[in-house]
Amino acid sequence: MVQYPLILLLSWSFWTASIAEANENRPFWTEQALFHFGEDVFFTGQASCAPNVEEGRQRAYLAAVQEVKNFTRAQEIGGFPLDTQMIFEDSHPADCAPGLVTVWRLLRAPRLALDGLARRGNPGKPADISPILAQVAAVRNLTPRVGMLRDEVWNRYGLPRSIWARPEKGELIWDYAQFGLTIVFNQDDVLTRWRLTGPNPRSSEDTSPAPSQSEPLSGKDLPAIDLTARLQQLEEQQDLERRHEAQRYCSLRFAEVPDSLRPTQGTCEQREYQRLKDRHPRF
Repeated sequence: MVQYPLILLLSWSFWTASIAEANENRPFWTEQALFHFGEDVFFTGQASCAPNVEEGRQRAYLAAVQEVKNFTRAQEIGGFPLDTQMIFEDSHPADCAPGLVTVWRLLRAPRLALDGLARRGNPGKPADISPILAQVAAVRNLTPRVGMLRDEVWNRYGLPRSIWARPEKGELIWDYAQFGLTIVFNQDDVLTRWRLTGPNPRSSEDTSPAPSQSEPLSGKDLPAIDLTARLQQLEEQQDLERRHEAQRYCSLRFAEVPDSLRPTQGTCEQREYQRLKDRHPRF
């Protein structure tokens, strides 16, 4: 009878670890139902455990459309232009049976267009009052801000897909390819500009004075140094250090505990490793 709780605890530990690892690989927007970015509002639709990618994409689209309806309180949105910013597919979701997929689809729409859509269902609203003003104010604003520190960007968007360095300009470029966002830092780790690609590109220059010399922000177009491989090496090194630290902790923690009272082999190490992993590393 004593073995069942231990087996259950071990299984739960591995299951939660696999869930956490899968979540780390997902872009930040999959955790947001909707958010405000620049002059656009983004809506996320999720299709869990779909039988195939095609159906998953369609179901995710319909889920995102429902978010638009909820936001604008519109019954129908026929003819309303909705652009797909990004699609993310998990072909091996930990919470689904083998062979099923989970798909996230990110739709975007200009705030002014959403304002017009909301007026369809509320024609008596005064023309000078936005029918979605309260909703927009309540939605989380994820627009980058010039002057943000690198740690703030990390906490908001997570780990970038790739990192580029421009030593001659003292710049570091973070590329969030799974969202279409590129962020540039100066040598003091302060955000100096950003750009969002997609159907309606946005950038920090939209509301800032134009620079004296225009420069593309895409890492592939710049004479830059690709630090992505170094970033991966650093991640692997940090992961190895976390595992060693977890082993040392558990060895000391249960050094004087009789074997009959010790947790199942690997349980303590996995739990401590996951705790260390949840801490945000600083590059």
